[in-house]
Amino acid sequence: MMKQAVPRATDSLATPPGPLQKAPALDMASVPTVAPQETPRSDPPTRIFGLHDAPCYRPTAKEWMEPLKYIERIRPDAEKAGICKIIPPEGWKPPFCLDTEVFRFKTRIQRLNSMEGQTRTNLNYLDQLCKFHRQQGHPVFKIPQLDKRPIDLFQLRKEVTSRGGYQKVTAAKKWAEIGRGLNYTRKQCTSMSNALKNAYLNIIMPYESYLAKHKPTLSANDNATGTTVGVKREASSDSTMETSQGSLVTPAASPPSHHDTPAPPARRSKRIKKEPTSYTDSTPTSPATSQSNRLSAEPVPAKAVDEAEANPKAICELCHEGGHLDRMLICDGCERGHHTFCLNPPLQHIPKTDWYCAKCLINGEDFGFEEGEEYSLSSFQQKCNTFKKEYFEKQGFADGKAPEDAVEREFWRLVESTFETVEVEYGADLHSSQHGSGFPTSKRDPKNKYSSHPSNLNNIPVLQDSLFRHINSDISGMMVPWLYVGMCFSTFCWHNEDHYTYSINYMHWGETKTWYGIPASDAHKFEETMKQSVPELFEQQPDLLFQLVTMLSPGRLVANGVKVLALDQRPGQVVVTFPQAYHAGFNHGFNFAEAVNFAPPDWCHFGVECAQRYKEHRKHPVFSHDELIMTTALRDTTPATAQWLQDEMVELLERETTQRAHALKQCPSIRVIHEGVDRPEDEVQCLHCNSYIYLSQIGCSCTNKVVCSDHMDESEHFLRLRYSDDELRQISERVHAIAAAAKA
Repeated sequence: MMKQAVPRATDSLATPPGPLQKAPALDMASVPTVAPQETPRSDPPTRIFGLHDAPCYRPTAKEWMEPLKYIERIRPDAEKAGICKIIPPEGWKPPFCLDTEVFRFKTRIQRLNSMEGQTRTNLNYLDQLCKFHRQQGHPVFKIPQLDKRPIDLFQLRKEVTSRGGYQKVTAAKKWAEIGRGLNYTRKQCTSMSNALKNAYLNIIMPYESYLAKHKPTLSANDNATGTTVGVKREASSDSTMETSQGSLVTPAASPPSHHDTPAPPARRSKRIKKEPTSYTDSTPTSPATSQSNRLSAEPVPAKAVDEAEANPKAICELCHEGGHLDRMLICDGCERGHHTFCLNPPLQHIPKTDWYCAKCLINGEDFGFEEGEEYSLSSFQQKCNTFKKEYFEKQGFADGKAPEDAVEREFWRLVESTFETVEVEYGADLHSSQHGSGFPTSKRDPKNKYSSHPSNLNNIPVLQDSLFRHINSDISGMMVPWLYVGMCFSTFCWHNEDHYTYSINYMHWGETKTWYGIPASDAHKFEETMKQSVPELFEQQPDLLFQLVTMLSPGRLVANGVKVLALDQRPGQVVVTFPQAYHAGFNHGFNFAEAVNFAPPDWCHFGVECAQRYKEHRKHPVFSHDELIMTTALRDTTPATAQWLQDEMVELLERETTQRAHALKQCPSIRVIHEGVDRPEDEVQCLHCNSYIYLSQIGCSCTNKVVCSDHMDESEHFLRLRYSDDELRQISERVHAIAAAAKA
C-alpha cells in the first residue's frame, strides 16, 4: 500500500545516551536571547481568527521585587483575558545557568492533526473502518476521491445520519444535497451523487451495521459489570502497563497539568505508532468481490496459539469458559481471549493479521503522545533548525525564514488537516530537580544576585504571599519549576492548571511561543463547546479535559461564543496564567522556557471548586485543600492572613460539619473517633472518588481504606476525626478575632 510521506525531523540527530559523555556546548550567540521591540498589532486585529491580544504589562524594578503583589495589582484587568504577558524591567536579565554540555532530555512525538479534536475524531473513525474491513477480509487500501480530493468518510457518515440514514437519503434523492454539504458541486464532478452513494454503501454501511449489532451488547455488558464504555482501567503508580505488542511500559511520574504541558508519556496511542495511512488517490476494494474468500483456509498463526497456551486458564470473554485453546483468538487491543465459534458471525480460522474484539474496535483507546529520542541542546537545535528551514523553504520562504503570522497560519492549517500529517518533537515537563533550573539557585550559585531574587521562578512558590509555603506533603511537581524545549510547531494543548492554581512561565531564549487564553468566566462555555464538538472523544475518554492531548481551533471556539485571546512570548518575557483559565499554544522554533505554579490568597475559592470537580471525575488531587487551609490557620497568625482566611474558614467549617452530620444521619450507631493526629496520605483518601478527606474519614477496622460521607454504606464502623467540631470552631473563631482586632 502506498504510504504518504510524513514530514518530520530526522531521528539521526539524536544524541546517544551516556551519562559521562559531553555534547558540544550550545552556542548562545546562535539563539535569540533578547526580545525585539514590541509593536502592538493593528486594530482591527490581523491575527488569524481575528483574535485580540491579551494585555501586556511592564513593572518597574521596584515592583518586580514583589512579583506576587504586582500580579495581584494587575489581576482585576488581566484575569479577564485568562493570560497576560509581563515584560520585566530593563536590566533584569538572569543568566542561563544550565550546563549545555551535559544537559540531556527526552522528547515526546506529536502528530499535529492527531491533536485537533475534530480531526482526531475523523482519523479515529477512518482507523476503525480500516480495521473492520481488514478483519472482514476485504481491506480498504484506498479511500475514493472526488474532485481530486479524498472523500471525508466521517463527515459523509454524519451527513447521511442527520438525514435519517441510507434508505431515506436514497429514497428522497438527497445525495446531491449531501454533496453540497461536503463542499462539492455538480460543476466540479458530474458523478458526485453516485460516488458518494457508492462510498457509503461499500465502506461505511457494513461498519455501521456492525456497530448497530454490537454496540448495544457492549453497553449492556459494561453496565452489568459497572464499567464505562471506553474508560481505561487505571494502573496503580507502581504497576506497569502492557502495550498491544506485549512489551511492558513503566508509567512515568505524572507531571502536573502544567503551563505549556502537553501530556503525560504513559498515555499513548497504539494507532499513532504506525505509519499513517494515505487516504489519497484511492478507490475501495469491493466487499462483493472478496466476501467469498474472506474465510478461506488459513494456517493458524503461532502468535494466537502460543499466547493462549501460555495462559492455560484463558477464559473466553463471550462464553466465560476456557478450553479449545486452538480456537482461542487473542485480541490485539485488550489481549483477552475469544473463541472463534463464539463470535458473531463465527470465524472459521484465526486471522493472519491483527484482530480486535468488538469493544476494542468500536471504542479504540485513550490518546497520548509517544516518547521520542534523547538529545542534547546542540543536537536538538540542529534538528529544529533543519526541520524549519526545509519546511518553509518548500513554502517559498528564503532560508526558511517565515514571518510569525505565516507560521501561525500554517500551524493551524496542519492541525486541522485530515489528510496531511506533520510530526514534531517537544521536550516537555522536564523536572528541574532532575535536570537543573535555567535560573541561578542559592545552592548552585549562592553568590549570584539573581539566586535570591523574588522573581526567580525557584523562589516564587514559597514567597510570603504564596500558600504553598504551608504545604506539608511533597508536591514538588507544583513547587519546583519544569523545563520546556520547543521546536517549530511543537504544541501544548488546551488545559488549566492543577487545582486551578496560577502559573508563571519565563522564556530564557529562543524563538517565539504563541499562547491562547480563555478566562475563567468562559471556562464552562469552553468545556461545553469541546463536548459538543467532539462527543465521540468524550464518550471514549470522559476525562479528556484532564489529559492535555486535545486542541480545538480558536476559530471554532470564537464561533461558539467563547472568549479567546492571544499573545506572543519572546526571550526574557513572562506569561502568567490565572486560576481556572484554559490555555494552549505552540512554538515557532527552537526555544527554552521554564514554568512553575503558585497560589496566592485570592486563589482559595478556585481551589475549593477544583477539589469538588476532581471528586466528581474521580481524579487524584495533588494535595489536600482542607489540610492547606488548616495548616495556614495554625501556623500563620498575622493580621494580613486572618483578613482573607476568615472567609475560607467559614466555608470549610460549614462544609465539614454538614458532611459529618450527613454521616451520622446515615448511620446513627457509627462509632466516632477523635484521633487528633495526621495520617499517611493513602489513609485519608476516599477509596471511591479519590478525594482527600483530611478532616474526617469513614471506614471499618478490617482495612485502612476509607471513604467520604458521600460514598459510605451501612457496613462502615467508624467516623474518624482529625479535629473535633469544637476544635474547628475554636480555630475559626481565633482567625476571626485576629482579623477583627486588625480592623479596630
